Amino acid sequence: MPGAGIKQQQSESANPTTVGDLQKTPGAVMSDFEQICVAMPASGAVIAVRDLAGLLCTVSFGDALAVGSRLPTDSSFTKQCIETGEVVLCDDTESDPRIHLSVATRGSFRSAVTVPIQVQGAVVALIEVFSSQPFGIYPGTIAGLKGVAKSFAALMIFDASNGGQPIIGGSLDRPTILPSPIAKQEPTSVVHEEPVPVAEQPIPIADPGTAVEHENQEDIRRTVATGSPLLSDRPTPTRVWIISAALLLLLSLIMLFLFRSASGN
Repeated sequence: MPGAGIKQQQSESANPTTVGDLQKTPGAVMSDFEQICVAMPASGAVIAVRDLAGLLCTVSFGDALAVGSRLPTDSSFTKQCIETGEVVLCDDTESDPRIHLSVATRGSFRSAVTVPIQVQGAVVALIEVFSSQPFGIYPGTIAGLKGVAKSFAALMIFDASNGGQPIIGGSLDRPTILPSPIAKQEPTSVVHEEPVPVAEQPIPIADPGTAVEHENQEDIRRTVATGSPLLSDRPTPTRVWIISAALLLLLSLIMLFLFRSASGN
């Protein structure tokens, strides 16, 4: 259809996503979708994403519903795709009761196909493509739309894993939010023992030798509680020797320079 381009909802992410062995950006996925629609040719097409309110049109082509519109969910044609997770094809709307004749007439199409977009085995979105001719959708077109569906599902996973909208599955009547598509690593729990205040610890009466040992233990407890300095901050003998040697070398170079200056004069 000349001049009919893809209209899509603006996305904050333009990062590529891995699909099989290929990397595809959102723009590349939409370009593939548009090429399929133009080659048919399609009178209209949409990509609708599931949410708790139903189906939201996020991509529109040709004479289809505008982006931001709600796709009707009372059609058996749409419900069958979501409930079975299979491609649903209508060769002729005039003889197929799953599509209301008034809807087909208003949309000016005679044949249609719905392709599911699945994540974790649940239909989270779908592609619907319409043709103005009966039997206007061929197996090659359906195969191409399945590829777009896989790419679009990968984009949805990428978006959800980066703080985007949750992915909705389940039936149309009882939608559910799917678990995060990317498993998050559980933080390792570390059990910290509550230190017993020193003042509350019983101090046994013992001989002077035992008292000295107890004082040493008190020093150790205080050191652990306040933390010890890093090894790199301690003035070790090796570091003192290196610093001294560097100073002596610098002093020798200065004296040598002064001696040569004096000899030259």
